[in-house]
Amino acid sequence: MGSTKKNLNELLLDLHLDRVSDEDRAWLESELERDALVRDKSDRMGRLLHPLDSWNVALAPGNLTDKVLARIREETGESQPVPGDSGLRLFGGTDGGRGSIRFPRMGNAIAVAACLLLMVGVFVPGVSELRYQSRRAACASNLRSIYGGVSTYQESYAGMLPFAGGSDGDSWLPGCSKESPFASNSRHPYLLVKLELGPELKHFVCPSDADGVVMETADFLRRDDFALARNVSYDSRNLSGGSPHLRAIKTTAYVGDRNPLFVNAEFNDTVDPATANSPAHRRRGQSILLLDGTAEFLIAPSYGPMADNPWILGDLMRYTGTESKMRADDAFLVPGLPVSDPEVCKKIGR
Repeated sequence: MGSTKKNLNELLLDLHLDRVSDEDRAWLESELERDALVRDKSDRMGRLLHPLDSWNVALAPGNLTDKVLARIREETGESQPVPGDSGLRLFGGTDGGRGSIRFPRMGNAIAVAACLLLMVGVFVPGVSELRYQSRRAACASNLRSIYGGVSTYQESYAGMLPFAGGSDGDSWLPGCSKESPFASNSRHPYLLVKLELGPELKHFVCPSDADGVVMETADFLRRDDFALARNVSYDSRNLSGGSPHLRAIKTTAYVGDRNPLFVNAEFNDTVDPATANSPAHRRRGQSILLLDGTAEFLIAPSYGPMADNPWILGDLMRYTGTESKMRADDAFLVPGLPVSDPEVCKKIGR
């Protein structure tokens, strides 16, 4: 680690691109927590990499070479090189004539086209992968910011999780039945913003969420929840019901990328929860935040020594929105659906 510590900038870049070793990551995270200057440098590096997220590069067509050659023939009006000529004349005319513009030989044109194809084939996927890694790193940074607020809340409330209240029989999916009043699950993590415990509204929008929009800050103190479902990319631990487990085990998940079992505020039974990854991060996996402060990226849903699956509650495979009884070691991440969201209002008849 001696030489690595001397190259802090390079190491921070590796952290943001998610290519740092576990040993270096542990050292860096301790430095980020200890040293405000290192945190500032890391934040500035994150802002520098952020434009990659908005650079949309279209993939080149597979027949790029053929298209280039066809364009050459179209412009020259010739399908083959002129025998004995050193190049093609674009607009006709004699060698040296005023109207003569020479064009490279067909062999050279093929070489140029091949080089273009090679450059696109190598460079574009590299940029795409760089953007993907940058978004993953920014997502993990969001989760660590959320954990900072959770930790502060727990210090003030005897180790309890942020809890905005609820009653037995509440539903966390809208429109289930009149006997099950709807109570959005995102009200609970929203307390971290409302009480100004550290996380900002932007930390609840994953950079890989194409539909995510950071909520306007004007009235956040007067609100009890996010304004729209699009304002919160991360699903959170189910705290519905009369007596939720508010002192959860530290090694269980608190928030994470969207649960693929719930789409448009409805249960989705078309996926296998044992293998399904979140829609975020190209479905390669999902980021989750554990209550010990660890931000992990899972390439499969199950995590930890108990192989807990955050998509489901115990062994239950179908959901109506009223499921609430949780074991202390069972994390069940459900969507946040604010009652002020127009789509939610329709479902609950408002």
